[in-house]
Amino acid sequence: MVSNVDERMKDRAFRTLDGIRGVAALCIVVLHSHRYFGDPLPSAQMAVDLFFVLSGFVLAHAYEERFREGMSPWRFMLARYVRLYPVYLLGIILGLVQALCMMRYQGQEVMENHPEQEWTWSQLLVDLPFAALMLPDPFAAALFPLNGIMWSIFFELLANLVWVLSRRLLESTKVLVGVVLVSGALFTGAAFWWDSTALGVGWNTFAGGLARVLYSFMLGVLLHRFHRAVRVPRIHPLLLLGVLPALAAFDLSTVSQLFCALVVLPLLVLLGAKAEPQGGTAFLCTRLGLASYAVYALHKRLYMLSCGILLQFFGLRVEQYAPWGGLVFLVLLVSGCVLLADRFETPARRALSRRLMPPLVVPRVIASPPRQSEDPDAGPDNSRPQVGPSSKNS
Repeated sequence: MVSNVDERMKDRAFRTLDGIRGVAALCIVVLHSHRYFGDPLPSAQMAVDLFFVLSGFVLAHAYEERFREGMSPWRFMLARYVRLYPVYLLGIILGLVQALCMMRYQGQEVMENHPEQEWTWSQLLVDLPFAALMLPDPFAAALFPLNGIMWSIFFELLANLVWVLSRRLLESTKVLVGVVLVSGALFTGAAFWWDSTALGVGWNTFAGGLARVLYSFMLGVLLHRFHRAVRVPRIHPLLLLGVLPALAAFDLSTVSQLFCALVVLPLLVLLGAKAEPQGGTAFLCTRLGLASYAVYALHKRLYMLSCGILLQFFGLRVEQYAPWGGLVFLVLLVSGCVLLADRFETPARRALSRRLMPPLVVPRVIASPPRQSEDPDAGPDNSRPQVGPSSKNS
């Protein structure tokens, strides 16, 4: 997923992109919370492709200049892990709580809310070391059994690694365009092979997921390189925020979803980069962007835990209150994640950054204060929906 803008370029805050990312995260919540909402957004898994494009665009904005100034691939990847790990770890803890609840109440009616995994102690002990290291579990069908949504974050980190290790080659626009075209062709072939664009969720579609993320991420980098030179009509940010939900409301075929991933969603990012919101719309976009990563990373565990707790201890079936119960869940989730970002996520990232990433010492003729942008929290790298990210198991 993506986040706020680099301190060195405050004139381009890309708040509309923050808002688009936040709306995309909410679409994924609605997709996965079927007991709360039913199925009003059957094609919302496309939000993950949008996360990947946004990530490429905003990371290029935050880091390309720093690469030219000497930032190493190691430091960049460490900044990415520092940025993502605190909320990731919180999601794994919630997944562990859910797994323990599942073992405690196995065989009871409450377990109807948790159909995708039946945990045993041996499975849990095998998965925990991989989960703690932010690595997929090679012994499970899902990449991240304790918090399945994190598969897209893993793929985004893979794309980050490919990008930073190949950055000198990718400085050539011809090479970058070639990578986009080849990965797009592979993504298209994989979508037709599996008759789905929801690739990468499990090991069975891992190769297709890699092509999927490389296409969208590298296209985001390419869009950033030329977005200033491209002239497009300015569209009101609120209209742009409604594009993905409008598309997701239709039960689109594989071909239609592929077209959206290849063309429509990248165009949405370009239009969003050209339209800065004002006033209340700017505040809304900023808040949505601030909460988006936590909303994406935590929603499925919180959804399943809330369903199980309400059924087990209060006898409430949440589907009987849909969609109003879902709207309450959504408001509480977003409000809680905004608070979490302020009180936990940002302080934890800064603490990790101070401990693991001392400021770069760059000789200067005239002394200047340390650049705030060395803190990964200052960059726009809340990637991932992203994506997140990504089938009904996204």
